[in-house]
Amino acid sequence: MKRILLIIIAAVVTLSIAEAKPLKAWKEGTLDIHHISTGRGSSIFFILPDGTRMLVDAGDLGDPSRWKHKEIMPAVPNDSKRPAEWIARYIEHFSKPLGKELYLDYAMITHFDCDHYGMLDHTAISVEGKPYKYTGMTHLGNLVPIHTMIDRGYPRYDYPSVERFRKRNGKLFTNYELFMKERESLGLKNEQFRVGSDKQLVLKSSAERYPTFRILNIAANGRIWTGEGDKTRSLIPDDAPKGAALNENSSSCVFRLEYGDFAYYMGGDISGTWSRKKRNVWNDVQTPVSKVFGTVDVALADHHCYRDSTNDNLLKALNMNALIIPIWDLYHPHPNAMQRVVKHGVPHIFPVGITEKRLAEMKEKGLANNIHKDGHIVVRVYKGGKKYQIFVLNDRSLDYEVIYKSKVFKAK
Repeated sequence: MKRILLIIIAAVVTLSIAEAKPLKAWKEGTLDIHHISTGRGSSIFFILPDGTRMLVDAGDLGDPSRWKHKEIMPAVPNDSKRPAEWIARYIEHFSKPLGKELYLDYAMITHFDCDHYGMLDHTAISVEGKPYKYTGMTHLGNLVPIHTMIDRGYPRYDYPSVERFRKRNGKLFTNYELFMKERESLGLKNEQFRVGSDKQLVLKSSAERYPTFRILNIAANGRIWTGEGDKTRSLIPDDAPKGAALNENSSSCVFRLEYGDFAYYMGGDISGTWSRKKRNVWNDVQTPVSKVFGTVDVALADHHCYRDSTNDNLLKALNMNALIIPIWDLYHPHPNAMQRVVKHGVPHIFPVGITEKRLAEMKEKGLANNIHKDGHIVVRVYKGGKKYQIFVLNDRSLDYEVIYKSKVFKAK
């Protein structure tokens, strides 16, 4: 009897795999937002309505054994390649419908932490003739040509000051800086993320055909858009102690993407908490962002939905239909953050990878009712931006078959 049951189960699994279908190819006028699962950091790939391609972050944690205070997720689909190689393969696969050579119009680093741009350890790759090692974005940039590279500090890297920036970010940043200098020598474009601008990240081919599309840069590098024109202000209040500054996470690039009625939130790792003991209220960047951002349909959870993520003010302001959580740590998402998410009634939660142990803990605490299947999470906004759908792709397979799809939502 047991043998028969096993045969039946195997047959059902085989049938499910056989019935799994690939995601339909991107079409002109569609906006695709791919949240790529590697188990080693954040990476988001955008195909904009006219075929413009953009990547936000290319994390690489390096050797997981060095993170002795944390439990790191398994690498996916496996550890036979570095994360940048898997990201490049993913970009190449989903770029085929464009019928163009492989390249990115834009690549951006939200902030200078290894899970967003690469770790410099023994796993970083030395290449003859290169003054820097391949890791994260420096690796990805040598696999997929990048037309314009954007980060929060180029070219001076002087927030909070040159000295403090370099002390804070160390040899890893120096490695990246050598990559940027090589790009300069080759005549490639490097830019600083321009807070308050909606003219930096633009459609490169047919902008006139999609007048409702725009990306508005909200905050970065200690500054925030005021909500008027392209004006900005400092996030540090005038009465703050001398030398007060945001930490690296809260210096992240934040932007709002709009297409028709659809809107999307991306905030890097900005924090939503501050210390009453230190009275550093400026560490809470989510609250001032919430005052100028507006509602959205889909939001990316700040800081991997860790304890300082998604504060009440931001959740209320965004009022999202779906929250996507980038995960690499067995402690993501954090129960404290998830309690706020549940309290605000977020209807749909999509983890970009999650462990069974963490999911079980969320279920035990009553925090998993709206959590969907994990994997590569694709938000597809249909032509005109009035409707969208969310797909989960198999992150253990190189066929990227669809293992879950939502109903078609009406954009706000």
